Amino acid sequence: MIFGITLSHYQKLLSKGEDYKGNFWIAKLLLKQSNKKFKTKDISQLKFSTFVELEYCLENANFKTFCSIFVNKYFWQTVYVHNLKLIVEDFAQQKEKLFENYQYIFNPPSYGEPPPDTVGSELRKDFVKEFGNWVIITDKVCRGKMIDYKIVEDWKVEEVLFWANYLEGQRITENVK
Repeated sequence: MIFGITLSHYQKLLSKGEDYKGNFWIAKLLLKQSNKKFKTKDISQLKFSTFVELEYCLENANFKTFCSIFVNKYFWQTVYVHNLKLIVEDFAQQKEKLFENYQYIFNPPSYGEPPPDTVGSELRKDFVKEFGNWVIITDKVCRGKMIDYKIVEDWKVEEVLFWANYLEGQRITENVK
């Protein structure tokens, strides 16, 4: 009996490119759906460095590492590709719910007219693309609380977002004229 494609096998298929699509059995197994839910970790209680690693794994389609960190499973359980959709959706829902509480970081209020696009604004956008938003949030907390980056990486996600939200809100309200 074939249960499905394991995540490690799927990583190998992705590395091969489009060659795997010609195989009938692989195509059939990739279409398989599942309603099986695994218990997952609460992202607000994860260490900040672990959360950033989860984001990095999703961005780079490293699903095996993502599931090994995020999913609470017994040693005999296996996560297959057809289970992955519900796991990633759970992560996205938790992240969305968490981000709703920190409006100054993720949805800052705008006062007055939006600033025109300048060379500086384009450079800032490119900087965020290159280093990611999480590095900037960590930098904001470290500057505001005068502590080392390694200490902030060990904080819970909830703590980092609280302080980043507070410091960003403070900066916004102080700059309103």
